[in-house]
Amino acid sequence: MRRQQLVIVVVLALCVPGPTRPARAEPNADQMLADIGLSVDERQQVMNGEFVTTRLAGVSERDLPVALIVFVVTTSPDTLARQIMAGDFITTDPQVQTYGRFGAPGSLADLAGLKISSDVAQRLYSAQAGQAVNLATSEIAAFNALQSDAPPMVRAQLQRMLLARYQAYRASGLGGISPYDRGSGGTTDLASDLRKASQSTRLFEKYMPAFHAVIIGYPQATVAGMQQDFRWVSYNIEGKSTYVLVHMLSAADGAARAIVQRHYYVSTGYNGQQAVAGFLPVQGGTLVVYAGHVFTDQVAGFGGAVKRGIGRRILADKMRQIFEAGRTKLAK
Repeated sequence: MRRQQLVIVVVLALCVPGPTRPARAEPNADQMLADIGLSVDERQQVMNGEFVTTRLAGVSERDLPVALIVFVVTTSPDTLARQIMAGDFITTDPQVQTYGRFGAPGSLADLAGLKISSDVAQRLYSAQAGQAVNLATSEIAAFNALQSDAPPMVRAQLQRMLLARYQAYRASGLGGISPYDRGSGGTTDLASDLRKASQSTRLFEKYMPAFHAVIIGYPQATVAGMQQDFRWVSYNIEGKSTYVLVHMLSAADGAARAIVQRHYYVSTGYNGQQAVAGFLPVQGGTLVVYAGHVFTDQVAGFGGAVKRGIGRRILADKMRQIFEAGRTKLAK
């Protein structure tokens, strides 16, 4: 079954040039595609510029996995990296409302552009443990303790909460992600799902072991030439404002580039996401290889397999549109 990945990110971001490792030759496109498990015909389709998808195993019952072997663009990995570094690819996703970058160590000023509607303010002010919103126990208490649901007051608390989550993640990586309170003593541990997704990136474990170690062990693990970017993004997903904290990390291996994009906090709708992409130089341009995991409690438990299938079909057309738009932009 052919499947396409969720939302929210466009062709990904941040693949920045870095130092090479001359001791090991770059894998060629056919070798990498064969390692992924594509047939000869599928590998030829990719080299002809077609989209080809292949099955990717889920890492938890909350996982909506997909492996997407994208396309060849007539752009070098280095040029592609610089174009994506400009940051305009985020606008390819029509669901994006506003976004901004965090500095180091981060401040409330970084979130000055964040907006909030009266509906969102009321929802956060009256938040309860459960699946309607993704909040830790202490975060729920902080919103409930506000004097009113006036948007400026709730917005200020949302800014404080997002800044605290960013700073905790930047300091401790996956260990800094607070679980979501689901009520009745239950929690959802997004960090555990993201760790499993990181450990499952076997292709990068083989070809870029240092980068693979960084995905798992950030921020303690590093790699020469590593660059990263931290953003907050407000999306309109099915009519709901959704606030997402995004970490993008890039590294180079010879002429190739690799990136990971991680949604380590999401306010509602789904739990989080991790996508890894490789940009491999081939004759005539760059082969883009993408694999991702989206985590949501909505596919866990009874009937989960059915709901996962429905979810993928609903998302397929939208993700194809986003990638097509990105390819058109790159070709200009």
